[in-house]
Amino acid sequence: MSYLVRELKPHFERNIQPLLTLLSKAHVDPNVITLLGLVFVIVGSFFLYMHTYFWSFVFLALGGFADAIDGALARKNGSKNEFGAFLDSLTDRFSDAFPLIAISLSSEKLFSFISLLALVFSFGVSYARARAEGLGYELKVGLFERPERWITLLLGILIGAIELALMVILLGSFITLIQRVYAFKNRTSR
Repeated sequence: MSYLVRELKPHFERNIQPLLTLLSKAHVDPNVITLLGLVFVIVGSFFLYMHTYFWSFVFLALGGFADAIDGALARKNGSKNEFGAFLDSLTDRFSDAFPLIAISLSSEKLFSFISLLALVFSFGVSYARARAEGLGYELKVGLFERPERWITLLLGILIGAIELALMVILLGSFITLIQRVYAFKNRTSR
């Protein structure tokens, strides 16, 4: 498990308790938050494609925030279920893809290719964990998981260094994929 997920998630969830309480009292379904987050990401990706970076950052950050609170809301409501977990995981893949596709479609050839490679390795990281779990193994290892990729992308947009962010996402995702393959091989080779 990455440092961000292991160390910062409990602090984050503690600090958003007032918002979670408000949403819970209003009977907001966590799946609605999940889907709203995807809509924000799609809008943010459109702005990213149009090189309108301020609005892209705003909507992508809102999408990332929605993704960060949907599970916490489900736990608070006691409504955590398999469909919600499935929907969250599915929308995460779309949310990972849209911004990188937007960058690819609006970039010159080299960064278009790098963006697509970052997408492939990001999906590889997620798929490795999902496949291991499907085989009955837990595989929460890796340096550069989804939160790190999102923070890197948002920082890249914010400071005008999208190309650098893509390179970091590509390299971080590749290293994490290798870590997961190695960890799974070790667990199954005993």
